[in-house]
Amino acid sequence: MTLVSTMSWGQDLSLESRRLHLGKVGQFEWEIFQHQPVDAERLERRFQSTTNDAEQTLKIWQRDVKQTWTVLLNGHRLGALTLAETALECILAVPAGTLRDGENVLVIEAPAALDDIEVGPLFLYPKPVSEALSGATLHVTVIDADEKRPLPCRLTLTRPDGTLQPLRAAPEADVSSRVGVVYAKAGKAQISLPPGDYVLHAGRGFEWGVAKHQLSLQADERRELTLSLKREVDTRGWIAADSHIHTLTHSGHGDARIEERMITIAGEGIELAVATDHNHHTDYAPTAASVGVTEHFTAVTGNEVTTKHGHFNAFPIAAGAGLVNHQEQDWGKLLPAIRATPGVKVITLNHPRDLHSGFVPLGGLQFNSSTGRHRHAASLDIDALEVITSGALQSDIRLLYRDWFALLNRGHRIAAVASSDTHDVSRFILGQGRTYVAAQDADPAMLDLDEIWRSYQQGRLLVSMGLLTNLKVDGRFGVGDLATGLGAEMRIEAVVSGPSWAQADRLELYANGLLIRQQAIHDDHQPGEKACVVWTLPKPAHDVHLVAIATGPAITEPFWEIPRPYQATSKTLTPQVIGSTNPIWVDADGDSQFQSANAIARTLMQKHSNDATALREALKPYDESVAVQVQSLMPQL
Repeated sequence: MTLVSTMSWGQDLSLESRRLHLGKVGQFEWEIFQHQPVDAERLERRFQSTTNDAEQTLKIWQRDVKQTWTVLLNGHRLGALTLAETALECILAVPAGTLRDGENVLVIEAPAALDDIEVGPLFLYPKPVSEALSGATLHVTVIDADEKRPLPCRLTLTRPDGTLQPLRAAPEADVSSRVGVVYAKAGKAQISLPPGDYVLHAGRGFEWGVAKHQLSLQADERRELTLSLKREVDTRGWIAADSHIHTLTHSGHGDARIEERMITIAGEGIELAVATDHNHHTDYAPTAASVGVTEHFTAVTGNEVTTKHGHFNAFPIAAGAGLVNHQEQDWGKLLPAIRATPGVKVITLNHPRDLHSGFVPLGGLQFNSSTGRHRHAASLDIDALEVITSGALQSDIRLLYRDWFALLNRGHRIAAVASSDTHDVSRFILGQGRTYVAAQDADPAMLDLDEIWRSYQQGRLLVSMGLLTNLKVDGRFGVGDLATGLGAEMRIEAVVSGPSWAQADRLELYANGLLIRQQAIHDDHQPGEKACVVWTLPKPAHDVHLVAIATGPAITEPFWEIPRPYQATSKTLTPQVIGSTNPIWVDADGDSQFQSANAIARTLMQKHSNDATALREALKPYDESVAVQVQSLMPQL
């Protein structure tokens, strides 16, 4: 397909007026593209022009870009489409002398991997990028609605149709910006952009509401705008943590320089920020001090020990500690070395269903997802498992929960956590997946780290991506507790919270990973508490771990859009928001200890080792989790 146009100096040159679907004929990445014809596998447009003596600007509307699509003009590489699934306008500079007299050829080259995208319209603007992103000025201040003080925040600017708008932001030392997004460390930003109609959202992460403002800017207009944010989610006694954060500076990929990372941490309301660059001990504290954001969070030095047989976050790490040999692949040697690193209190297994270097930590021959038996069980010395990684989501949001339940039933005491694994300023939102840690939170700059590490080790954690769920047994026992001294019945209270811009529609209660109760939630975007559900249940016949999980429809607006799966196993997109607890350990037999399903199974087998019929009879009072463990220990049954 070709298009021949003629340059009219002084106005935009349209290279393509339509929206086109680029991909591979006969294949589709997502179900939404299944019946959408592919217009081309690559884009080529020919047009007439004259040599440009000064920089010009190429503007390309795009959506659903996951792979690298290189943009060439007359064989010269201008750059690539922006790596982002959200609709946006990609801006590329056309250096002086790139255009030529006569015919010119613009090409957008396809990657080798399947990537269905949409592009168009495309046009040339006969002025430099600096002028393409100017013409009007917006001065924005974001304040706390109650305290009337400026707040670190994220600003998202779109056109009325939701397309992220290219812009420039200042002052440079106080902001971090990408297409349509500005993080402002002190709640103030000066935004330069073309005249037009826009929608501005201001937010500060999960705990805060979102302010929305529609505006029209005229040529040469300077507009002052103040937006206020209100805290909507009560998290007193809980610390907002992201324990999986990268920088371009020290991880070598993504786009967030370490100075920008400090601004994004403050802007998303994260109170405990764990640096986890690949095989590098990164200390955020000096940079946080130089950027001027130390009052907003406590920085923790950590390391993602990135190996060919799994990625493990270790934190905190003492100053001067040596690096673990990341070439080691034997968990029996690797994990003790990580544990021995000076200062380390917590080890997490990251994105355990992702394939890296041909290895899936909870996949293939490594792990039986029904029984929880892991090939390296004896070496599995970890404190936590990422069940939600917002930058690397699973197609089935419950898959890693099922894996985790199986490990718990096997007898592993491993906490569930959420994190972002973000390497970018805005492509994957820092703190979108986050963990709430039980600890005193009066001053986010002076957190009691010893208390925090105890909470990680004891499982006093809540998992959050758009929702927050908490759980109580008999009003006395909370997440991480051993619920003992119980009567014939248990009073189970689950509370689901979230901001007004997120919705909950379902609450589930699991015992040993088996769904035992569920409740529909009617949530008309109310802020704060969305549901309080009370169940009265008979005390179980044996020890069980209780976990509550709330879900709801995904956020689709650009200010907090839920990403698509990282390594998809389905072409159907069903993203959700989610909030879950860690276990309350129910001591049903009153011995002041907790026995896993596997421990119970072993006891029953020892008691009835020579009588399979008696063993089957003895299993009747127990739930399926115990029977699964018996079967795994004695397959012939």
